[in-house]
Parts: sequence; C-alpha cells; structure tokens
Amino acid sequence: MLTKNQLLLKVHLAAGFGTISELRLAAWLSTSHNWALSALEIAQIARLPERYWPTFQASFQSTTLQRQCIDHEVRTTYLTILDKDYPQRLLETYLPPVLLFYRGDLRLLKQPCLAVVGARQATHYSKQSLEQLLQGLTATTIISGLAQGADAMAHEVALQRGLAPIGVIGTGINCSYPPQNEHLQQVVAEKGLLLSEYALGTPARRYQFPARNKIIAGLCHSLIVTEARHKSGSLITANLALQANRNVYAIPGRIDQSLSQGCNQLIAAGATPLLDKNILIEELRYFD
Repeated sequence: MLTKNQLLLKVHLAAGFGTISELRLAAWLSTSHNWALSALEIAQIARLPERYWPTFQASFQSTTLQRQCIDHEVRTTYLTILDKDYPQRLLETYLPPVLLFYRGDLRLLKQPCLAVVGARQATHYSKQSLEQLLQGLTATTIISGLAQGADAMAHEVALQRGLAPIGVIGTGINCSYPPQNEHLQQVVAEKGLLLSEYALGTPARRYQFPARNKIIAGLCHSLIVTEARHKSGSLITANLALQANRNVYAIPGRIDQSLSQGCNQLIAAGATPLLDKNILIEELRYFD
C-alpha cells in the first residue's frame, strides 16, 4: 500500500489533476486513516470536475505512471504539504504547492530568507548594489529563480559572501534554464537548496515561471527588486510578496534608465527604497 506522500506524488504526476484538487485531496488525507483509494474515489474526494475523470483514471491506472513514480522515488527527494518540514510561510500563501522536489539542505528554509528578483538584462548596477547590500548579513539565505541576469547575480554574490543560496526553478529539478546556468544550479544544490514543483524532465514553459515566482514570494521574509522595466515579471513577484505580507524593497535608479522605471514606480507606490545594507541587517535580525 502506498504511503500518503507516495499517493500525493502519484496524483501530482498524473494527468488531469490541478493544484486545487490536489489541495482538497491533501486536506482529506491529513485526517484519514484509510487511503487505499481507487482513481474514482480520489476524483470524488478531490471534487475533480467530471470532464477530467476519464483522463485522470486512464493516467492513474497506467503502467507509464507507475514507472514514472518509481523513477521519481529513486532519483529525487521530495516533501509534501503533509510533512512537518513543509515551510510554514509557504503554507500560509494562496494555493501553496502540494509537493516540492528538492536537492540540498531543507534546514535552510528555517533561516531568515531574503529574495532577490530583477531584470534578465540586469546591468552591473544590480551586481554592484547586491555586493554592497549583502555585505554584513549572516545566517541569511538568498532566494531567487536561477534565471539569467539579476537572479544569477544574486546567487553568485550570495556564494561570494558565504550566504546559502536557495534556487526555485520553473523546470524539472534535473533541467536547467537558461542552459548557461547549469553549473550555477549545481553549485546552488550542493551549497544550498534547489526546489521545484515540476516532474523530472519538465522543460521550460512560459506559464510555469509565474508559479515559480509565487513560491519565491511565499518563502521569503523580505524581497528586493534590483532593476525592472515598467512592465516586468519582477513587479508581479513584488506584488505577490506584498499580498503575502512580505516586506518589499526596491533599489532606486536613474530616472532616464528604462531598467530603473519599475523600481522607481514601486518606491512611489510605497515600497521601501533600499539605500544601504543597515536597513536589511536591522530588518532580518527579527527573523533570526
């Protein structure tokens, strides 16, 4: 018989199920003492719309899914929303992921966590600012999305400063996007923590990155935007962090630079201008 976590893994990998249905199933499992369930019973418990039942039942009962589950049990480590190590901050967000694959040290999630987001075309100004702002921080993890630009800079500076990096990726945990960050991703997994909600082999798809950003916003205590254009995914992440009652900081920039428009707008809307490292040191010590 499958454990509760193994059942959640199987459902997570099956076709036809979404986050809301997974959360309903997890809530039922949290109090249940009998979870030897058929595909139809799972669909009914999760209140899965009937139009998805045939797809889910066929997938759930397939030998392909069985092999996929065995592969994930062998090649990955994962935690579910039922585990005591599941981060409380993420649990409190809207529609948290039911399952996270990981590589590295889960204990880092218990430390003060500072997220860094910014433009993929971030300039040297982002890296220079981070080198100054992260100096003097201790026992703090730096979380970002391992994307090109500001994300990669944040992880690189964190490693230089002796701070543990946490990378949240929008692909399978055995994939890298962009490909040039593959080595950095391996270092993050070895010296920090790598997280993904996606199955092994899942390639980069546009719609997966907002979901990744939601996890970043939920895991952090505070979030920094380094550089961002007027319409930027970084601003969406900042808004998600605000909705989760996180502190949002923006690095002010020149008014004639397009990559400063987003940060300057955030500041005008009420975000804290990040002018020196003491602001962060004072802020994060309350979470230590």
